[in-house]
Amino acid sequence: ANLLLTTLLWGNVGINVLLTLFTDSLLTGVGAFFFSTVCITLFGEILPQAYFSRNALRLGITLYPVVRFYQFLLYPVSKPSAWLLDHWLGDEGVAYLKEEDLRIMLQKHMQARESDISPLEGTGALNFLSLDDLTVGEEGEIIDPDSVLQLEARSDDLPLLPEFKRSADDPFLQQVQRSSKKWVILTNLEGAPKLVLNADSFLRDALFGMEPFRPYSYCHRPIVVTDPKTPLGTVLQRLHVHPEHAEDDVIDNDLILCWDEEKRIITGADLLGRLLRGIAGRPLREPGTAIPQAGSGNAARSGVIHTNPLAIQTLYAKRDSHS
Repeated sequence: ANLLLTTLLWGNVGINVLLTLFTDSLLTGVGAFFFSTVCITLFGEILPQAYFSRNALRLGITLYPVVRFYQFLLYPVSKPSAWLLDHWLGDEGVAYLKEEDLRIMLQKHMQARESDISPLEGTGALNFLSLDDLTVGEEGEIIDPDSVLQLEARSDDLPLLPEFKRSADDPFLQQVQRSSKKWVILTNLEGAPKLVLNADSFLRDALFGMEPFRPYSYCHRPIVVTDPKTPLGTVLQRLHVHPEHAEDDVIDNDLILCWDEEKRIITGADLLGRLLRGIAGRPLREPGTAIPQAGSGNAARSGVIHTNPLAIQTLYAKRDSHS
């Protein structure tokens, strides 16, 4: 960079001096002064600089052979000058934008009509920039204590699922259903999380005759973090994709557990919601209007009380006992 700078400056000074000497030999008095100052300054400095600043990339590519010729021609004087600048100021580095500057630039591009960046693209980029600034303790939901089951460990240190009957009265299935949450954390006797059970799919297939029934196929290995101040971006790098084909980008295990005094669970839906914040619309409600609860409204009047498979099985059992 310093070699290019010194080449252009030496060339500029040389051309200006030659033009001055040329006009001094042809013109005299006021005419020589006028041409040397006004004409050279206007047509040799101001207008070219203004035009080049607005077409820098195109003109830089076009005039590249000329610049290379000047570097060869002026090398005896430009190289020592560049060497002096390198030792005095150091090599010129790339000036990268700070994150806050990128945010401001994206916001300005979103507001400008001439920009190619739409509000959708800009909002998504801003959400990605803020994702790395979050900590694990700021994202996700607090874990319900009823959704944590302590089990004995197998020889491979995984929780040992007890034998159970595929019935709504089975104690283990009742434990899984107790929190009514989708995800149930399975820990060892010391309380360390080992697996996360998809309770909805597990109970549905256990109660409604899925064959063959493999309980461990409903379990996922979570990413466990013990420090709630861990940056979320660091944890996201531990997510892995197990592709079944070239176009498969689905993250199979996207569960993160923050296992501290305040235990939290972060799912893929939480991460997607964070990335789509400001993009995905939210339903508007009148002030003071209650949010409809499960089992109310048209669903309750139509006879559907609860969608949990264990609750449905219990209703069927009660109906059969009365009939």
